[in-house]
Amino acid sequence: MVLMITADPLEGTMADVWVLSPSHSEPEKSRLIRSDAITYLSTSAEELVAARVGSDDTVVLVHRATQGGRDLPEDFHLAYLAKLAVARGRARVSEEDLVLLADTDDNGAWDWSVLPVSELWPG
Repeated sequence: MVLMITADPLEGTMADVWVLSPSHSEPEKSRLIRSDAITYLSTSAEELVAARVGSDDTVVLVHRATQGGRDLPEDFHLAYLAKLAVARGRARVSEEDLVLLADTDDNGAWDWSVLPVSELWPG
């Protein structure tokens, strides 16, 4: 007797959470880094740097030059982790991938936003 069990390959999956990283040296370019691939974070007044799983290469997630030269808060990597937890909670019930985006508010304070992909690219 052969028993075959089939399952929906998408059952139990959740949307991915990405980080949008605009280029400070080439403003017309940006990249997306999947948040679960990040294993290292380091922050300074100038930038927030991440390393990817299985790589010694680093990626600049946020650079102060992208927002008029405003310094990043010294704990901006912790702010990222806190907002990532929020995004992961939303991803559990979302059918759409989510994007974390660092930006400054009207007062010039840095913060993270969680946006569905469709808000960034309505395509």
